[in-house]
Amino acid sequence: MRTHTTFRIGLAVVAGAIIAGCANDTASPTSSAGATTPSTVVSPTPPASPTLEATTPATEAPATEPPTGKPLPTITLTDKPPKEPTDQQPSTGWVAGMVTRGGKGPCYGLIADDGQRYALYSTAGTELTPGSRVKVKLETTMLRIYCGPGTLMAMTDAETVK
Repeated sequence: MRTHTTFRIGLAVVAGAIIAGCANDTASPTSSAGATTPSTVVSPTPPASPTLEATTPATEAPATEPPTGKPLPTITLTDKPPKEPTDQQPSTGWVAGMVTRGGKGPCYGLIADDGQRYALYSTAGTELTPGSRVKVKLETTMLRIYCGPGTLMAMTDAETVK
């Protein structure tokens, strides 16, 4: 049964290649009323493809230079590794802003006055009202929990700003 199915698939592939004109590279027969004659043989021509010059505008910069005209940044190798961390660390200390997610915790949301969004975590049970302005003391945290959108920080103290 398997051989019969394989034979049918192979036959279909060959028939498709003949119909598509892949069986003969030099000429593709055309028929009139089912008969093929030497006078009706036509050579297929591939469709014309636009050239690269026709599609690129004349004002476009070369590929070696970025569109801004500035050179691309490169990685500079140093002799020794840096002594300080090179990643941007979130700021710690007191930050003022507006509460976006409040309640009694343990997760809160805050948008600082500089536009930075924080996801705060505190187990102290401090109650924050959404929409109120507060000043909170932040510290980095080793916990990897989800307290909403923003930079995850630990909130150690909070004061309402009036």
